[in-house]
Amino acid sequence: SCLTCLSVSAASHMFTPVVISPEAQRIFNEMGGPLEREGNRLWEIILSTMKEVRTLMEEDDSWAIEISRGGGEVHNNTRFIMDCIVCMKNARTSMKSSALSDNTENLGVLIDGTIDYLKSLLFTKSESCSDQILRYLFLLNNSYFVANVVSESSFIDELWDLELELTPECKKYMDSYIDVSWGHVVSCIPKSGFPGPIQRWINTSSVAKFESAFHKTYQTQKLWKVPDPRLRDALRRAITERVISGYRDYLVVHLLLEKHVVRESSRPEVLEGMLGELFEG
Repeated sequence: SCLTCLSVSAASHMFTPVVISPEAQRIFNEMGGPLEREGNRLWEIILSTMKEVRTLMEEDDSWAIEISRGGGEVHNNTRFIMDCIVCMKNARTSMKSSALSDNTENLGVLIDGTIDYLKSLLFTKSESCSDQILRYLFLLNNSYFVANVVSESSFIDELWDLELELTPECKKYMDSYIDVSWGHVVSCIPKSGFPGPIQRWINTSSVAKFESAFHKTYQTQKLWKVPDPRLRDALRRAITERVISGYRDYLVVHLLLEKHVVRESSRPEVLEGMLGELFEG
């Protein structure tokens, strides 16, 4: 039938290969060569530039000074390297949709390698900081910044905004910071009990030691900075959970609030309010 003939004709037309004239093929070949050379040249420039960046970062002797001066904030070198990574990510995206796609895999490897390099560099340079508390705050701020920029440049910032979920690396640095900075404050509260007058003396002495250690630590870190508001809130909550919760439980168990052993300025809710002022810079 006519319908069958049309169907066969249409089907045969669908599978007819496109014939490119020799002249057109020659033009495509002539275009492809320069484009490939330009792509290779661009890749060599990027690779050479990143090698120079690494050399500059490693030879920079201002890390320790800047870590201390910045109160553990995100270092300018961290921002610079992450700017380079974002540029490489943008270049890789452009290459994927162009004739320069041969080097996209190489660029992806370079991006991942640069991120790993930066993390290692931050840890190494942080060792030059004599203050271990400030060192871990620096590592927390900078590691979080790296993870945040990577997520945003990967177009998954909407997921990032839903709930703050720290990377294992950031969680490790946060725990280390709390251990070295607030651990001695928590240790002022005894865990074992003693009978009679000895216990009352220990209670009074422990509260006084806790108050002193808390206020000293607070004053030392009052002007340090955690620039990201979500990380800042998470860190405050973690300190409150570790420090204030144990302090409050101790006071309740030993009825110290009712006995007015604790001064008004050192009540748990007052100290918790003070923690809410930390890391503003």
